[in-house]
Amino acid sequence: MTLKIYHKPGSKDSKAWYVFNPMAKGWKDGVEYIDNYRPTDGPSLFWGFVGQNYELVERHKKLGHTWYFSDMPYWGRWNGLFEALDPNYDFYWRIIKNKLHHNTIVKRPSDRFNKLKIEIQDWRVPGEHILVCPSSPTMNRYYGDPNWTENTVAELKKHTDRPIRVRHKPRRKGTSGPAAALISLKEDLENCHAMVTSVSMAAIEAVINGVPVFTNEYSPCAPVGLQDVSKIEEPIRPSREEWAYSWAYAQFTPKEIESGLAYEILNDSAST
Repeated sequence: MTLKIYHKPGSKDSKAWYVFNPMAKGWKDGVEYIDNYRPTDGPSLFWGFVGQNYELVERHKKLGHTWYFSDMPYWGRWNGLFEALDPNYDFYWRIIKNKLHHNTIVKRPSDRFNKLKIEIQDWRVPGEHILVCPSSPTMNRYYGDPNWTENTVAELKKHTDRPIRVRHKPRRKGTSGPAAALISLKEDLENCHAMVTSVSMAAIEAVINGVPVFTNEYSPCAPVGLQDVSKIEEPIRPSREEWAYSWAYAQFTPKEIESGLAYEILNDSAST
């Protein structure tokens, strides 16, 4: 069936179009643009929770319709700088089928992860502080815990005397993410005992850099972390290679979307 692509009315200059434009060329079933947020049946693609996407995603879930969620990637993200200097720069976008994050380990080859040239660091022991990284209020509301930060810090204090450092999602000058940070995540991870988050993608960087994580079950790092903060003094440090290979198959460059590769991967048996 034709893929319905939802976008803001009259807006064709946002970063979402790095996904939408190539999708129109590479989606084998064809696409239809929806700019008025009217409910439709069948498969749909949403960019983040802009406009009425939140309500439309909930509707798709309730009706059992297929939906795809696109947003910033797990690694190799667009930042508007390198791409302006080099039009061939390979930045990525995550596209997930029927959920917001890839939160399971699927057996995949290492090829896509190897392209990212990431070196997985040894697990760190010991550390001192706990780094709490709240997801956006919208995400926490979506997962049914709008007071996640306050609840989590209060629960942590029952189980540890370690210093707790809260790092909110960086926002500055109309943007968010690493480019907006005044203090880098790398600095906050120095001598860190563990990171605690709901679904923030900061956990990806923590795990890659050897810092244990505590997340909710929907996080991309759920398979390599714990979901019970009462065990904050006993984090796990599992093997991470299969996990890394798996999420590397949930993000794509514009060229890969346009070529139809994203279509093939998103609709193969491993992604359903």
